[in-house]
Amino acid sequence: MTDVNTAAAPAAGGLKTKLNREQKKLVWSVFWRTMWLMFCTSYTKQQGITFSWVLIPYLEKIYGKETDEFYDAMARHQGFFNTTPGVSPFIFSLVIAMEEERKACMDAGKPFDAGTIESIKVALMGPFAGIGDSVYSGVLRIVATGVALGFSQAGSWLGPVLFALVYNVPNVLIRYFCATYGLKLGSTYIAKMLESGTIKAFTKGFSVLGLTMIGAMTAQYVSFKTTLVADLGGTTFNLQSVLDQILPGLLPLALTLGAFAYLRKKNKPMRVLVFMFVISVVLTILGICG
Repeated sequence: MTDVNTAAAPAAGGLKTKLNREQKKLVWSVFWRTMWLMFCTSYTKQQGITFSWVLIPYLEKIYGKETDEFYDAMARHQGFFNTTPGVSPFIFSLVIAMEEERKACMDAGKPFDAGTIESIKVALMGPFAGIGDSVYSGVLRIVATGVALGFSQAGSWLGPVLFALVYNVPNVLIRYFCATYGLKLGSTYIAKMLESGTIKAFTKGFSVLGLTMIGAMTAQYVSFKTTLVADLGGTTFNLQSVLDQILPGLLPLALTLGAFAYLRKKNKPMRVLVFMFVISVVLTILGICG
């Protein structure tokens, strides 16, 4: 496993530049096992049960198989836990390093409060979920969709391929480096980030970027125009031209905001789809839309 003195408790500088061979194996092991984090969830513990399952081989190596310390650690890590799976390797690596530090303290006859590990884990899951959700839902998914949508509409096979690449290449890198820096950075450094507001700044920045991408995709891909043209006393009235003078893309924006407001209040997407289909047919029959 890892070297406790270098991985779990870095110096004030806070960052060890290189990992040894055992630590690299640990990083890849955490990388693959955290893929199962969402395999078993519940309303009461969310990812808590799977969190302890991911830790089984590491806790066995630290405390020994079927020892009292192993079972105590397993029970300790079955509490409530919920964060974005993509950034969870950071927390897992940090927890493993702290468990090793605890074992080293026990062997040396020094005190180590096991509650500290749980406190750090619980303290990190919220901020990291904010960053992870902003990155994955607010940025990666939208950027991947924006890149792939044009190719897909043209019937090109590059659409789904580009979506998978644009989304999953950053996903793999994020998971790997989260597992790596979970070993390189200590709990003290993370506590300083929480106190200084650095994590909140990251979350807000990614949220703004995601909203910007949503606005750009709405303008580019949501198509809703009126074809209503009327003769008013010898003057041609073009409703779409009037709307464009007020605000270009007014109808697509109104449609998107209306759907968003309803989904936020009712969360019934099938009703939105049925309504859009019905209103499209009715407006086309009436000659309002082409």
